[in-house]
Parts: sequence; C-alpha cells; structure tokens
Amino acid sequence: MTEQELNVFLDLEWNCAAFTPEDASVSAPLSPKQWARIVSRHPELQELCPFSEFTTEEWIVVLTRQLPLAWKCTCWKDFTPYQWQNLLRHQPTLLHYCEIPDHPAVRSGLLASDSYFSADIDTHDFTLGDWFWVVKQNPRLWNHCPCQEQFTKAMWWSLLFSSAELLKDCPCLGQFSDEDWRRLNLLPKLKGRLHTREQFRMLIDLTSHSPDSRIR
Repeated sequence: MTEQELNVFLDLEWNCAAFTPEDASVSAPLSPKQWARIVSRHPELQELCPFSEFTTEEWIVVLTRQLPLAWKCTCWKDFTPYQWQNLLRHQPTLLHYCEIPDHPAVRSGLLASDSYFSADIDTHDFTLGDWFWVVKQNPRLWNHCPCQEQFTKAMWWSLLFSSAELLKDCPCLGQFSDEDWRRLNLLPKLKGRLHTREQFRMLIDLTSHSPDSRIR
C-alpha cells in the first residue's frame, strides 16, 4: 500500500464512521455492483448474473465470499496490487492466479490472511502502509511489526476502530478529539470482551484519557 493509498483509506474510513450504513436498494435493472452483492450471498443465482459486465471491484466483492466462482473471472491481469492485497487476505489460495506474487502488497495480503505459510513470507521491503494493512487485518501480528513507532494518530484511530483490543498499545489516546472518540464508539465494541482483570484495567486507563463526555 503506497502512502497515497494509505491516506485515502484512512480519510474515507474516518469520515464513513460518522454515518450509519444503509441497505443497498434493489431496483430493476440491477447494476453490476448490486449483482455482485447478491451473488456473493446467493451463488445459486449465478446463471442470471451478468459476469461479463463485472469490473475488478465487483469481482473482489464476489470472490471474497465465493471462491468456487473464481473460474468465471477473466480479468485477473487487471487487478492492482492493492486489490490483490485485499483479495488474498480473504482467499490466499487465489495466489496462483496472481502474476505479481513478489509484490510487497501481495505478500502483505497473504500475511494478513494468517494463512498456514505466513511464516515464510518475506517482509524486508514492506512499507509502513503494508505493515499497517497487516496489523489492521490481523492485529495479533502487532508485536511482529518493526515500525510501530511510525504509526500516526490517524492510523491508530483506524486500528482501534476495527480492533479495540489494541487499546492498551496505543500511545496517542490523549490526542483524540471529542469527535474522534464519538466516531470510534468503543464501549459497544468492548462490551462482552472484558473478562479479565487486565482488560478491566485497560478500560479504566481509557477513561483516564477520555472524559465521560467522550465515551458514549
């Protein structure tokens, strides 16, 4: 993941957190995007699906859920390294379709998948963005990240947005604004995860960084 791709991702995620996701409307005729969502959940409708109209974006939606439909995809060469990174996180066995297996983004996607061969993945040329993606998708690998001190406030917000369990490792809780805390909405994410004394101490530590008005 390049620095530009990383910044775009972080900005979009932070802004999208302010809204409640809406169900996709179903209308006729259906768009390729709508068909991708439908077939990803109901592969039995594949005979009605206009796969020839799919772009790589639609194929990402389908293949992350429906690996058996891979044989219908004809645009493997059009996938960007970032798209491969996203796809392989869900379906690492699709690597054999990839013509750029040595690209750092592709390898970081495999590492994020926590697949059985992750220990053999070369990480020497991973960018900060690649490591962010790995930890974002597979937070248990946080302790393996060699560039922890380079993670920015925006990157930490994103990590906590999806992985509240990394709260104890975040060095910039005091930098979050009221709006940052509101959009994080951590308490519902922590609910049901507090089982040990250490976890409860983590929550107490959070409240010391954030006034009650911030934690809602």
